[in-house]
Amino acid sequence: MNRFKKYAAGILCLLVVLSGCGERERINILAPDGSSPFSVMDFSKITSLDPLPDGWFHRTFWFTSPMDISFGTKEGRQAIKLATDNSASMLFRHVDIPLDDYPRLEWDWYIEQGVQSTISELTEDGDDHPARLFLSFEGVDGTPHRMEIIWGNVKLKPGEWKHLDMGNGHSFPHYVANSGRENTRRWQDERVDMTELYNELWGDAAGARLTDIALFCDTDGTGAKSIAYFSKVQVSRGE
Repeated sequence: MNRFKKYAAGILCLLVVLSGCGERERINILAPDGSSPFSVMDFSKITSLDPLPDGWFHRTFWFTSPMDISFGTKEGRQAIKLATDNSASMLFRHVDIPLDDYPRLEWDWYIEQGVQSTISELTEDGDDHPARLFLSFEGVDGTPHRMEIIWGNVKLKPGEWKHLDMGNGHSFPHYVANSGRENTRRWQDERVDMTELYNELWGDAAGARLTDIALFCDTDGTGAKSIAYFSKVQVSRGE
């Protein structure tokens, strides 16, 4: 599927309800209870998504096969396994998390099979990654903002940004948290300051909120295969 069309479809799904994209009512929105860290996705407790619990949904794309989702233990950690084969989809959790109180995002991931392709990951056609975190924010004025945190393939290095041109003067931001074949096949524990990412992209993060988070794996542009695991996603005060 053409990368621009997929992103356009994804953005459209975020604005209107289209049954073909798997959109559904935002219910059972997860809000923090004051603890730190606060768990957003804990796959030591969730071992099935059939049926999906309220507050979760699996977003699929027209004309694209979804990623394969399963559960098991990977090197001592109970985890969700996300595998692609010329496929792509997103597993969402609806949240309402104030960045003022919980600026830090923490997660772990294990890349068993990264994307191998001769197509550059810096292009639309080559914009496939074995693992992503898709983040939706709402500014203090209600303006929506979206970005991804990704595992880079070859050219992208940790700490770098990738901005894909969406047309009409708009681009979609990707922050590279980890990358490279040398870092695959072992658990990597990550953390980022969401306020710093927000500040760099859209200005002052004061009053902003995280409203959705999704696990996103895709190889439909390159036709490759990938396998990634996540054990947990959480937010903290960063103390």
